[in-house]
Amino acid sequence: MRTDMRLLLAVLLTLSIQPVSGQNRQNFYNVDAELKVSGAIEEIIMESRYAGSSPFLIVILKDKQTEQKYFIEIGPAWFFEYDAHKGEILTVVGSLRRPMGELPLLIARKVTFRGETLVMRDKYGFPSWRGGRGRGRGWRRGRRG
Repeated sequence: MRTDMRLLLAVLLTLSIQPVSGQNRQNFYNVDAELKVSGAIEEIIMESRYAGSSPFLIVILKDKQTEQKYFIEIGPAWFFEYDAHKGEILTVVGSLRRPMGELPLLIARKVTFRGETLVMRDKYGFPSWRGGRGRGRGWRRGRRG
């Protein structure tokens, strides 16, 4: 009987974890799907992307070479210290994901803006803001060289 209870508990635990682990799978960072785009900001959106999180800074960017538009998830608004404006130029390295409506989604890892490179995620795709405001690893920037 103990074996049956253990088996039942294991099955229930597996079933309860399954939906949670696949919930936002499409928004996980994939280093093998990195892409670099550069162009002008066409639209700026503040959007709640994840349950219980601060609003995210999202931009619609038009690549200057291909004229392809991208829906770019930058990160939490509080983490991005600059006021961006329509028409400003961004260069983004990020993970290409599923389309957001008609536009491809790019999850930003590095953003070059006004001559500074802002590291939004590490080389494995883990957010620089993890741990929340003041508790995370902080944000790192570097001059473009």
